[in-house]
Amino acid sequence: MTFCSRFLTAGIGTALLAASASSALAQAKITLRLADSLPSGHVIHELVGKPFSELVTKLTDGQVTFQHFPAEQLGKAKDMAQLTALGVADVSYIVPSYSSDKFPLTAVAELPGIFDNECRGSLAFYKVSHNGGILETKEFAPNQLHPLVTLALPAYQLQLATSREIKSAKDIEGLKVRTTGGAMDLMMRSIGGVPVRMAAPEIYESLTRGTLDGLIFSYQSSVSYDFGKILKSGTEGLNFGTAIFTYSIGEAKFKSLPENVRKALVDAGEQTTREACKRFEDGEKAATDKIKSQGMKVINFSADDKKVFDTAFRAVAQEWVKDVDKRGKPGTDVYKAFTEALAATH
Repeated sequence: MTFCSRFLTAGIGTALLAASASSALAQAKITLRLADSLPSGHVIHELVGKPFSELVTKLTDGQVTFQHFPAEQLGKAKDMAQLTALGVADVSYIVPSYSSDKFPLTAVAELPGIFDNECRGSLAFYKVSHNGGILETKEFAPNQLHPLVTLALPAYQLQLATSREIKSAKDIEGLKVRTTGGAMDLMMRSIGGVPVRMAAPEIYESLTRGTLDGLIFSYQSSVSYDFGKILKSGTEGLNFGTAIFTYSIGEAKFKSLPENVRKALVDAGEQTTREACKRFEDGEKAATDKIKSQGMKVINFSADDKKVFDTAFRAVAQEWVKDVDKRGKPGTDVYKAFTEALAATH
C-alpha cells in the first residue's frame, strides 16, 4: 500500500470514528434537573412544567428525561434565575419579577390592563422573548438564560384576608398587599395600597399573622397554596396586572446539548406556551368558583370605582415607561414592541 493510500485509509477511519462519536453523543441518555419553588402538585407544574417535560421526552424518543426538584429544593425562588445560569439547576421555573433588579423590562407584560386575554398576552410575551426579540437580547441573554416556555398568568385579582369591609376603591387605601415587584408595586401605590414584595411560599404565614392584609394573585395559584380558607373577600373580572413566568435553561447548558435536544426543548417550549395558556383560562374560572364556595365574598365595585382603576392603570404604564427610560433601559422601546406584538396576536 502506498503512503497516499495509507493516509487516505487512516483519514477515512478517523472521520468514521468522529461521526460515530458524534452520533453516540446525539443519542446518549440525558437527565435534566427541573427545579421550581412550587409546592408539590401546584397548578403551574401540573399545567406547564409536567406537560413540557413529558413533551420533551416524547420528542426525543425517550433520550431526555427530567428529575423534578419542587418546593425550593435546589434554591430559593428569588435566586432561581442565577442558580440556573450557574448550572445548579438545568431547567427552572423562573419568575423574573422576583429578581426585578436583573429583569426590569419583563414587567411590561405585567402592567395592569395591558391585555384582556391571557393567551394573547402569553403569545405576545413569547414573541418578544424569542428569535431575536427585544427581551431576549436585552434581558435574558445578558442574564445567561435561554427562555423556553413563557406565560402570563390570568389577570390577577385583589384577594383579602382582612375583615375590613371593602365597598369602594377608597377603602383599599392603607391595606398591606403582597405584590411581585415592578409594575405591580406601581399599581398598588396608584390605588392607595401599600405594596409588600414577597415570594409566594411566604404569603400564607404572613396572611395568618396579619402582617399582610391581602394579595394580588390568580385564583388558581391561591387554590394551590390553600389560601381559600382564610380569604374573606376578593374581586372578580378586573385586571390588577399579572405575573410573567418562564421555564428557562442556562445558556451554557443549552449550548452543550446535542442539536436534536436543543430543537426538542425549543419546540416543546412553544407548543406548551400555546396549550398551557388555554388550560389556565379554563382553570381560573373553576378556581374562582371553588374559593367563593369556601366563603370568600365578591367585592362589587361601582362603575365610578372602575373608572378610577382604569385611570390609575393607564398612569402606571406611563410611569413605568418613564422610570425604566430614566434608568438607562429601553422602556419606551420595550413597551412599543410588546403592544405591537399584542396587536399582531390573535
